[in-house]
Amino acid sequence: MTQEKWWGAPETITKNGVALSSRLDALFTKGCETIKNAQPLTVRVRGVMIREDLDRDWLRKDGNDLIIVTTSQFDAEPPVQRLHFMNNNVALGWQGDFFNDTVLAIKAFNEEKRRLTLRIQIYDVDKIETGFVDTIVTSAKNVAVAFPNLAPYVAATSFVLPSFSKLVENFSNHDRILDERLTLELSEVNSGRKLLQPGYFVCFNAPQEDGLFLEHTLKVCHKNDDADNEFKDCSYAVLGIERDMKESREWEIDQKTSKLIAQLQGKGESGQASIEFLRETLDGYDKFKQLQRAKELQSKKKRTPDEENFLATLAKDEDLVAFLPNTKGA
Repeated sequence: MTQEKWWGAPETITKNGVALSSRLDALFTKGCETIKNAQPLTVRVRGVMIREDLDRDWLRKDGNDLIIVTTSQFDAEPPVQRLHFMNNNVALGWQGDFFNDTVLAIKAFNEEKRRLTLRIQIYDVDKIETGFVDTIVTSAKNVAVAFPNLAPYVAATSFVLPSFSKLVENFSNHDRILDERLTLELSEVNSGRKLLQPGYFVCFNAPQEDGLFLEHTLKVCHKNDDADNEFKDCSYAVLGIERDMKESREWEIDQKTSKLIAQLQGKGESGQASIEFLRETLDGYDKFKQLQRAKELQSKKKRTPDEENFLATLAKDEDLVAFLPNTKGA
């Protein structure tokens, strides 16, 4: 029997549920294509099931002090980290409907990026002060909380942000509930490479065998006639991939900012790729600012000789000329 930690299922779930498949190199739905160039893409954490109580203070009989973080990375680009959930004394069972459930969201997928690596981490982080957690939960919509690596750069947002940033950097020193990676690729069907495609991806913290199903509630169950057929053997997380853009432009900018900060912190896998990413980012910003400047000069009724010379120089830039069709006599 096949034993895997990552399993997949199609987007459409019937009333009787849908079988989980370990063949992530096959299409979940016949006729459904993988993510294609210029299509939107959103990856979300749809829910987690916590089965293990790792709280070491058995006298208190509290739940886990839970933190849920994901990281996404295209090829060797800098990774983007996201905080989805953080709270004290969380009871065992299902956790979903997070304030921050989006792992990654882009308006137009670039097929030059061949590999997307996703990592989900769920830990029991002991001895966090309740007031600290309450402040973070209250600030769940804050960009520095949603994207933890931005916390050191958000001035005067909250006195807890430096401590929060340090906690997120070191939470893996605590008790692991689930910590797994999945790499999805643009590839041929049945090639042995896991496909980047719409659907649900279920990650267990221990290998499982065939015979499990995903219900419409996104909980895992056994396929049998028992009234209580819910899967209870271990913790798991459910991620969803959609051919859609679920976030605003502001959110996408925050995501790119987080990636740039990660680059500046040296977190790209490849030094050369990291340098190229930073160069590409700054080059795009510089071109946009030049285009803005050219438009400003074009709109002036009267320009100085220096302004005319500068505008003429900009008009010779092959990257800008298509956007500056009326450089003469404006």
